[in-house]
Amino acid sequence: MQSQSATSLAEMDAAALEQEFRALAEKWREDTMVLSVSHDIVFHPAYQRIIGMGRPALPLILRELQNRLDHWFWALHCISGEDPAREEDTIDGAARAWLDWGKQRGYISA
Repeated sequence: MQSQSATSLAEMDAAALEQEFRALAEKWREDTMVLSVSHDIVFHPAYQRIIGMGRPALPLILRELQNRLDHWFWALHCISGEDPAREEDTIDGAARAWLDWGKQRGYISA
C-alpha cells in the first residue's frame, strides 16, 4: 500500500509533467506555426524535449491530438515504437488511427 506522501508525490510529479508539457507544446506551436518543412517542425527543441519525456507524455500528446490536429505523429511514433497510422493518407486518418491506438491501450478514454 502506498503512503499518503508517496501518492501526493506521484500526483505532484504528474502535475509538474503536465505543466511542463503544456509550456513546451505552446512554445513549439508558437515557434513553428509558419513553418512548412516537417524536419524543422519535429526537430524543434521543445518538441524534442516532449519526446524525451517518454511514455508518460503519451496520454498528454493523445489528449492534445483529441482537441487539436497537429504534427504529433512523429513524437507518438518515437515514444511508442509503433505506427498505427502508416497506412493513412490524411492527417485526419492518421489522427483517428493514433487516437484509436491510444484508447485500445488505455492511454486515453473513449
